[in-house]
Amino acid sequence: MSIADDIATLDELVKEKRAEMNNHAKARDKFHDDMHKCQMRRNNYRDNAQALMRRISELKAERTRYNELTQEAKANREAVKERIDEARANGVRDLDELKRERDSYHQQVVEYHGKSQAAHEEIEKLRDQIDASKKLADQEHEQAIKFKEAADMEHQEFVRCMEELRELQDELPDTL
Repeated sequence: MSIADDIATLDELVKEKRAEMNNHAKARDKFHDDMHKCQMRRNNYRDNAQALMRRISELKAERTRYNELTQEAKANREAVKERIDEARANGVRDLDELKRERDSYHQQVVEYHGKSQAAHEEIEKLRDQIDASKKLADQEHEQAIKFKEAADMEHQEFVRCMEELRELQDELPDTL
């Protein structure tokens, strides 16, 4: 083999090594892109979970307020019941007004309790949604880690090829 053949062989090896480097660089960049997409989806799931948690806080305050109103209406209803019992004990027969007042408080109890229960049920649904969002965020995070590891491996291969390319280029004569 002549020097020209050796140079041609080295030149071919350089081209192959550059192509291999290019393939590793493309693969690395693709893994980085995929990693960033996973991170964006993860962040969106986390943001969604945080928004749902804020909504739960609002609903808890609403539920607490309706529970307070329920207790207040119950206390008022019980007070009217006592007045009805006293009136009966004193021989009063016309209790229609007191009964309407008692029934009005009872309707408030039913209404406020229903609203409290609705808020509670909404909280439970939102908690399920939060759990689902957190689970999806965790999955996206794990996938992002896998893409990062794959990108790192491709980068290591890229660097290895670059070092091999430098060694090959060092073997080529300075003047061609």
